[in-house]
Amino acid sequence: MSTTPRHSTPKGHRSLRKKSMPKRVALSVVMVFLGFILAVAGVYGVSALKMYHEANRMMTAAENLANAALGCGGKSSISDSSKELVDSTRNLRDELDTPKWTFVRDHTSYGNDITAARTMLDSMGTLVNGPFSDLMNLSDRLSGFSMDGDNKTVDATALMDMPKIFAKAHKDIASEVKNLQSVPTPKIGKVAQAVSMETTALQSVDKILNEYQDMADTMPELLGEGQARTYLVLVYNPAEIRSAGGMVGTVAEVTADNGKVTIGDFNSTIDYDHNVEAFDEANKQEARMFGTQIYAYAQMTTQNPDYTRVAVTNMNLWKKQKGNANKNVAGVIAIDPVFLQSMLGATGSVKLSGGKTLDGTSTVKFFLKDLYLEHPKFEEQNKYVNDASKQIMSHVFSNINTSTASGMLKAVRDTSSNGHFKLWMKDNAEQKALVQTGIINEAASGKLSEDKTTPESGVWLNEYQASKLSWYLKTTTTVKKTCDLNNLASNSDRLSDKLKSSPVATGSDEIDDSTMGDEYTVTFTMKNTLTDAQVKSLPKFVTGSKIPGGMELKMYLTAPYGGEITSVAVDDADMQGNMTIDNRQMIGLRFNTLEAGEENTVSYTVRVPRESKKALNVVTTPVINDDGISTGSGGKVENTCAASNQSQSSGSESQQGGSASSSSSASAGSETSSGKSSSSASSGASGSGTASNSTSNTAADDPLGSINDLKSRLTCPIDIKSIALG
Repeated sequence: MSTTPRHSTPKGHRSLRKKSMPKRVALSVVMVFLGFILAVAGVYGVSALKMYHEANRMMTAAENLANAALGCGGKSSISDSSKELVDSTRNLRDELDTPKWTFVRDHTSYGNDITAARTMLDSMGTLVNGPFSDLMNLSDRLSGFSMDGDNKTVDATALMDMPKIFAKAHKDIASEVKNLQSVPTPKIGKVAQAVSMETTALQSVDKILNEYQDMADTMPELLGEGQARTYLVLVYNPAEIRSAGGMVGTVAEVTADNGKVTIGDFNSTIDYDHNVEAFDEANKQEARMFGTQIYAYAQMTTQNPDYTRVAVTNMNLWKKQKGNANKNVAGVIAIDPVFLQSMLGATGSVKLSGGKTLDGTSTVKFFLKDLYLEHPKFEEQNKYVNDASKQIMSHVFSNINTSTASGMLKAVRDTSSNGHFKLWMKDNAEQKALVQTGIINEAASGKLSEDKTTPESGVWLNEYQASKLSWYLKTTTTVKKTCDLNNLASNSDRLSDKLKSSPVATGSDEIDDSTMGDEYTVTFTMKNTLTDAQVKSLPKFVTGSKIPGGMELKMYLTAPYGGEITSVAVDDADMQGNMTIDNRQMIGLRFNTLEAGEENTVSYTVRVPRESKKALNVVTTPVINDDGISTGSGGKVENTCAASNQSQSSGSESQQGGSASSSSSASAGSETSSGKSSSSASSGASGSGTASNSTSNTAADDPLGSINDLKSRLTCPIDIKSIALG
């Protein structure tokens, strides 16, 4: 008998369906549930990826904006970075506010984390839509200054709103800090860390705003609110070198009247009326060292390396000219071709009326060298420089916008730190307010350090032959520390192998040797790089007529504040003064003619105060040539002392950024390419590098980590992602 399979019959089929139905239902439910899970995972996964993308956009935009706004140089303009930050912040906040994340908040253990994230984004949104947008609008209102044709007035009234913007920012930040501090403790450690970090960051930003507050509050007054103000702009010519940087060749009057800033013509100082009487007691004291020409001629005022005195004397000379006596001069600014080149580097090239194009690489060489070859007649040069200065400044102001602001801020920061942009305000509180922002370096005052813990000595050069020879001058500076204070270098037979003469004692009886600390030997070498062929071929206006090609140099040496120059050695110079000027010892040296191809050297020993905590830094007159810009030792010191001595006495030098290095690096840091001078070159005590030494102990003692710790982490270039992850 054949057997029929049970499942092949109708009854078998019905039986099979009955038994498999629960399995099918279960399978369907599982499939649906898995589909639901995958759908939910997909929805949340897509949402998470979107938020990750927006978070990265927000961080990148914030980083670019910070670098651009603080003059560190950004990858995008302030305007583009601002728009990116606003857009990414809003997108991120909107995505996290959707119902799906509300569900997670209400039905999982991560509710506090969602609340914390939303609160953080809400606080950012409030600030972005509030004071940040106000600052963006302010930036837009300042864009596109124009000085074309006869219109030399810039409308800067927008800046007069800064006090109101800052006040609103303080209020909004305080409110958001309060909201963040009330957030329940998140479950995820990183979220809790982020809340804490944002709270700390906002509090620190508020403190930074406080540092800008004085500047913001004084802005209306700086712009002539209620009373018109005059500012003088001195244009130095380093081709004829002077202690403070160069001869004052031209001066422009800038007037601020209720936010409207008018820039006058650049006029030559050669047309000034001669002055015969000292303007003040300080002039009389200065005349003992520099002669009465220090207050008689604007071109000679910069023999004094102290820019404060240069500014005051130039103000007095300018006010003595016809029609200026009753004008309210509130400040004096000094610039040179390095500053102009930096501005063109930020705003683009400019074509002068004669067809010459200048840019961020060619301006310095043109004004210090090529100008005199292309325009050998003085009258022609004079007119050309005046017109070119006006055209360059017109171009710069016409191209101020959010795309160029970062480069311009960086240019001001760099040039104010190394002697190419100087500032004196009649009201010292205004000077401090501007320096406090960090955009203008404290070295803009043109003074050496007056802090005994950070000693600085100066070497200042002046060309006394009417010429334009300084482009052909090359200098080097080395500093060597004395290892044994019982065997001072000042008592030796030679301070340098380059010299035949023994050192001559120059110490003052007024200084108590027991208050002196370490001794350093400074060696400064000058070389006239001209060749005999150049002397014959160059215009007499360049080489000079009295001694063609010969440099007639006078040098002034200044001791550190509270310190002393104990000896000087030189072969081809006469000492012409050793006295105290403005609480510092100063020594004058008049050199024999430095002929083409010749070299001359001076060495001197310096004792720094016992309070000194850093190695001696030597600042020199900026010397500009084809090799770059030399401004001194840059804080570098040759230290050949034994390891035992070094560990005891040179620990403070490490704060100088490794200044106690080998002799091969003693002067390497002092020369840079034109227009890219290092900020450390003229102020060993300043610069952001030293701030990075802050320790974690500070953060432990201060819940905010202290404002100085934040500043140390905001050293250019700013890396916000590293800060966030740190």
